[in-house]
Amino acid sequence: MPFVLIQGTVEPTRGEPDGDSVRFQAEDDTLFDQLEGRIEFKSGGQVQLRYEGIDAPEKAAIRPFSSDATQRNIELLGGEQSGLPGYILSSHADGNGRPVCFVFTGNPPDWDNAGRGDELQADLLHQSVNYRLLQEGHVYPMFYETLYKELRDEMVAATEEARAAKRKIWSADRSTEGFQVDIPPDLSALPPIFPKLWRRLQSFYQRPSNRNKGLKAFIRELSRGKDRLFTIPDQRAIKFATALKVEGDNLKMLYKPEEMVFESDARFERLAASITTSSVFA
Repeated sequence: MPFVLIQGTVEPTRGEPDGDSVRFQAEDDTLFDQLEGRIEFKSGGQVQLRYEGIDAPEKAAIRPFSSDATQRNIELLGGEQSGLPGYILSSHADGNGRPVCFVFTGNPPDWDNAGRGDELQADLLHQSVNYRLLQEGHVYPMFYETLYKELRDEMVAATEEARAAKRKIWSADRSTEGFQVDIPPDLSALPPIFPKLWRRLQSFYQRPSNRNKGLKAFIRELSRGKDRLFTIPDQRAIKFATALKVEGDNLKMLYKPEEMVFESDARFERLAASITTSSVFA
């Protein structure tokens, strides 16, 4: 689905911005009707954006990496003031009603929402807040099948550059090298790891009955979830649990973040819609 350009203002003083999200006020909110999926509007008409292609450490994750990502996002948006001009390029919303988008500051380029939206090129991508956060090492790559391969390849290159230079999170990341998880765990003390993995650990261990369970129980629970992905190096369609390995009290990912492409909320919603609306009698 082509990208739609929506002009407006970024609103970092509203809501709670983090390293990969901020409030946005559109000049013409009817443009959201061109996106796939349902958009949730906040009081005042703003929407909460979800940045395409990246994932920042959660606020409760280890500092200063999590707080640095939030601060740098706000700086790239123009600082801690609302009403600064900006625009987004989006094709769909996620399951929480947030436009999944590339975020830009300033005035937009000439853009035809009637058909030119699939022509986001590298030079414009490099100007996005998403790309700059990734290149500077503040965030991890996070890819879904809805992201065009050409754009994904550019973001992979930015990731590899940041990792080679050991910028920010890459100076301490343990996602693929492995990290120890004490039982019960203190997730705020874990080294920087792939945020989706951190969130799944948080979801499991915040349940009181799971606090003293080991990592094998966590993997069993995760395998029953809906996180599915495609691995780029060996082209496997697997669940996220299969991309992890447990060795005693240590856990690691078998693939780098940029080597995994996850199934998106949009795909699940399309599947659900086809199941509920299709009929052999149609």
